[in-house]
Amino acid sequence: MAIPVAAVVAVVLVGGQFVVPAIATSVLRHRLSKDGTVLSAHLSAFPWIQLIWQHADKVTASMANYDLQPSQLESLLHQAEGIGTLDMSIGVVHTGLLTLHDVTFTKRGDAMVGDAKLDIADLRAALPIIKSLTPVHNGSGQLVLRGTASVLGMQASVDAVVAARDGKLVVAPTGLLGAFATVTLYDDPQIQVESVTATAVPGGLKFVTTGKVT
Repeated sequence: MAIPVAAVVAVVLVGGQFVVPAIATSVLRHRLSKDGTVLSAHLSAFPWIQLIWQHADKVTASMANYDLQPSQLESLLHQAEGIGTLDMSIGVVHTGLLTLHDVTFTKRGDAMVGDAKLDIADLRAALPIIKSLTPVHNGSGQLVLRGTASVLGMQASVDAVVAARDGKLVVAPTGLLGAFATVTLYDDPQIQVESVTATAVPGGLKFVTTGKVT
């Protein structure tokens, strides 16, 4: 007796729902482990067939550390476009310019939120023109980084702010010095950084950024 085609399709769809997401999770873990230590990873998609078009309902991952280069970041963000919900946490992220700690990254549709801690010592190394950076609050309550810099052979007090500018996340000195000593913490055409808030924590800064997929 011939097996009905509908029955075969049902078996494939049901069986694939158990097998294919598990395979995709294994591939995700393998890709992440090339540049860091993966603690956990999980991917879910219903129906599973959407994975063929690189779409997934939810991805969660936890890593102890990750070495992130600009080309890798672009690839990861491109893959994240097809993910409805993304929750990622990383203990330490090395970007080449800076080292970030306690990094979390969430995505809900096109909206993204990320937060991380930045040690003052690392920021001082990235901004060698400004000495003795210290977090302070200005008159409006905004957190600024205050230090000293040599301007035309004279020592002057300089304030720098962590800000969202033109879709980028930057640390920029105020005044004319900002045109020469701005450090870009994050810049990718696929993500538009919309806002950033920073607070002082022991030994550094904790900042929270919001943005969207463009």
